[in-house]
Amino acid sequence: MEDFVKPLSEEFKNIFFIKGANKARYPYSHSILLGDYLIDTGISHRLLIRLKKLFPIKNIILSHWHEDHISGNSLFKDVKFYCHLQDKPVIEDIEKMVPYYNVENTIAGDELKSFLKTFLMRDIKVDYTIEDNQTIDIGEHLKLKILHTPGHTAGHCAFYEQNSKIAFFGDIDLTKYPYYGNIDASLTEFEKSIERLNNLDIETAITGHREVINGEKRIKEELEKYKSILLEREERILTYFSETKNPIRPTDLKNKNIIYRKYTAFKDFELIAEVLMIEKHFDKFHRNELIITKGNGYILN
Repeated sequence: MEDFVKPLSEEFKNIFFIKGANKARYPYSHSILLGDYLIDTGISHRLLIRLKKLFPIKNIILSHWHEDHISGNSLFKDVKFYCHLQDKPVIEDIEKMVPYYNVENTIAGDELKSFLKTFLMRDIKVDYTIEDNQTIDIGEHLKLKILHTPGHTAGHCAFYEQNSKIAFFGDIDLTKYPYYGNIDASLTEFEKSIERLNNLDIETAITGHREVINGEKRIKEELEKYKSILLEREERILTYFSETKNPIRPTDLKNKNIIYRKYTAFKDFELIAEVLMIEKHFDKFHRNELIITKGNGYILN
């Protein structure tokens, strides 16, 4: 067996963890293979070519539209593609990523367009849409349940194989950097989706950017830790309200490392995404009456 392919169950021998290149750091991601169903294509073109020689992949389910999860779509010609209806428009027309990330007419937008060309990304036709609580029978023994878990994107989905109790969380990725920085993302829905996964009976969890996590207790601990990062961000944002009586706006908190504790080579993109995420916290504060509008900004209530 190739070193990037790892069996996940002794009992269910056709479920595999497929490791992404460079430990699935962006612009790569992990995948899971169940029978002839592959979830996500971001492991790298090089590894996908090797994977295709090992397994007869006939179906590809995409957890969401982000480029690091769909970059290998163009390598598959005779397969059926699946995704949630709300993410279908971007997957079928990848140029829509630019407005969805709110980076039109920016340096970050130009960098994104260059990335799409570099990775030979192509539009594909989605053959079937998936929906919440739908079950896909794979072979004789696998029952894959679709869990619509919006927040990261509007159509983001997680997946739960009911017999083995193995789950793929997609980009509810249990890293240090929960992401909801595109226009179709929702902080409130993101929190609800994390809680939904926390209520599942899971023995093994895989995410787009972490190694395999085993044991229900540890999985729940990781989900709680992940959710706590969102609360820590809220606390950091609220300190800026307590420091001044003047109204503030999300853009006033730009470049203050509230979301990204350290900016990277993608700083132009991160600054735009950071403001979008801060806006979503402002919206939540406003709905919960923690802040109120004053002039062209907000103050503590």
